[in-house]
Order: sequence, then structure tokens, then C-alpha cells
Amino acid sequence: MKLVIVPHPNYMTSEVVERKEIGHPDSLCDGIAEAMSRELSKAYLKETGRIQHHNVDKVLLVAGQSQTAWGGGRVTEPIRIILAGRATPGVPIKEITTKAALDLLLGVLPDTKAEHFNIECAIGEGASELQGSVDEVVANDTSVGVAFAPFSKAEQLTKDISAFITGKKFTSEWPEVGMDIKVMTNQDNGTLDVTIAMAFIGKYLKDLTNYRKSKAAITELLRDKFAMTGKNNLVINTLDKYENKDQVYLTVTGTSAEQGDDGEVGRGNRVNGLITPARPMSLEAAAGKNPVSHVGKLYNTMAQLIADRIYKETGKPAEVILQSKIGHLVTDPAIVILRTDATGLESIVNDELHRLPEITQGFVEGKFKVF
Repeated sequence: MKLVIVPHPNYMTSEVVERKEIGHPDSLCDGIAEAMSRELSKAYLKETGRIQHHNVDKVLLVAGQSQTAWGGGRVTEPIRIILAGRATPGVPIKEITTKAALDLLLGVLPDTKAEHFNIECAIGEGASELQGSVDEVVANDTSVGVAFAPFSKAEQLTKDISAFITGKKFTSEWPEVGMDIKVMTNQDNGTLDVTIAMAFIGKYLKDLTNYRKSKAAITELLRDKFAMTGKNNLVINTLDKYENKDQVYLTVTGTSAEQGDDGEVGRGNRVNGLITPARPMSLEAAAGKNPVSHVGKLYNTMAQLIADRIYKETGKPAEVILQSKIGHLVTDPAIVILRTDATGLESIVNDELHRLPEITQGFVEGKFKVF
């Protein structure tokens, strides 16, 4: 392993940060992919005693059709979910992945039913030369993992707002808010501006007046809770036009996937749960890749663990870049680049790289989030 340490860069005082919550079409695809990998891993462990090679990181969501209405509405054409990727035979792949997808969808979107989805499985068998990568635990791709710590004020605010809106207390008090939420924050010299796209569910709202009151009350709640006053600003559903009663963000199921928006794995949040164009950011889709040898998943997670630990133990911000070489041990990256003003970090890097078995098991148990 080649370890390179360079000074931490100076960041701009302006930035843009985004998070797509779990009901967003792209996040639904990420969630499905990761759920399929988890369930396949469990099945392989049960049947063969080890996780076999699989990469089920290709999921496409094609939006359905719906008719929204105050107090109700209906889905008129189901949401189409296409499952693709590769998996090793030996377990009932179609049954496992289809069930994992449907369970994820129904769990994330409680106002949906099974008939709202048309799930197609097109998962095939993986290449023989890659199937052996899980036996020797060698990288099955030449790839790069990227991470940084700590979050900026705008990054932390974006995550905090998103977590609050999808938390149990908020969702119990505001059932009219669905899980398709996108939070976009920009910061310019300390001034914060937050724009939220929030799907409302028609059956919980009797009319446009009810919608407007609910939206205004939630806006006020969020502004107060997150100190979005003075120069700071927070708005919800800016496309709404009240003079046209049809032009508000109203859904039947709580997601734009029922009509307005398609989705795909890897188009949303990175492993840290954010989209951060002002920061180093991997283009890898971590969700759905096998947790034993696919560095597109492992290195982004390991990089985050290393960055978090450097900041926690030294108080110095850190950026981490891990690059693999296909066929080389996952625990022996080709190069590790640390951008930080901290020193004496080789032991931290080695410790986290050699947690590989624990990290793999953590993915199987759903302990590590990948979006």
C-alpha cells in the first residue's frame, strides 16, 4: 500500500448541498438494490456457508400514472421496476430479489399496495472470472472510494432537516407528508438558503385550503427549529401555483414515482447520505454491489470510516481517497491519498482496512448506509 499525505485544501465559502430522501425515485432504486444484495447474501450464507459473487446494482424505475384528488386519488398505471445485475446460481434469485424489492417499496411507502408496482427481474449469471473474487477477497474492479470529514454547516443542516422530516414524531404528526423529499441547501458566506420538495398525500387533505395551511405550518415549524430566520431562508414546494388548483405537489402514494419522475441506482446520495458537488465525491453507485469484494461499495465506506476516525482522534479535517486494482487484495489498495494536516495516520488506515470481515457482515445486517 502506498500512503500519500498532502495538506488539507482550503474550501470555498459558498457551496451547494443536496439530499434525496428514501421515497425519492432514485433513492427507491438505491434501497431496492441494497435490499436485494442483503437478502442474496443471507441466502448464500445459509445455503453455501459464504457470500457468493453478485452485483445487483442496476435498478430502473419507470414512473406510473395516477389521478390525484383531495381526500383520495388512485394509481391508474403501476410503477415499473426493472431489476438487473449478476448473481451466482444456487439460490432462487428471482424470488429473493423480487420479494426484497417489494418489501422495500411497501416499507418505505406505507400508502402503497403491491398492485401499485410491476416488478420485472432480469438478473443474470455473473462472469466466471469475477465469481472467484469473493473466494480470495480480491478487488473485482479497479475503482476509487472517496470521503471527507467533518460536515460543513450546510451539509449538517441538510441532513438534520431531512432526518427530522422523515422521523417518527414528524411523520406521526403530519401523515399528509410522504417520503419523497428532496432538500437542497446553498450557503454563501454564512447565509443559508434551503429549498425543500415535499410530496403531500391527497387522502389526508380535504381541499386546497387544507394543503396551504399544512404547508405553511410545516414551513414555520422548520424555520423555527433550524433557525432559518433573518438572512437565512427556507421554502417548500416553490412550483405550487394556487390559482391553478391542479398545480400543487399532491400525490396518491407519497412519491413522485407514481407519475412524475423516473429513478435509477447511483443518481442520488453518496455513501455519506449527501450530494456534495463542492467536495470530493465518488461517482460510484455503492448500493447493490457485493459486500465481499466490490471496492465500489467497500472503499467508499472504508474511506468514510477513515476520514471520521482521523477527525475524531486528531481534530483535523480529512479527505480520503482509496484506489484499488482489480485482482489485488481488498486490504491492500494501490494508493491511499490523505488530504489532511494531521500526522501519524498509517495505523488508522491499516486498522480500518483490516476491519473488512466486520464491514462485510455489517452490510449483511444493514448496519452501514450507502445512500
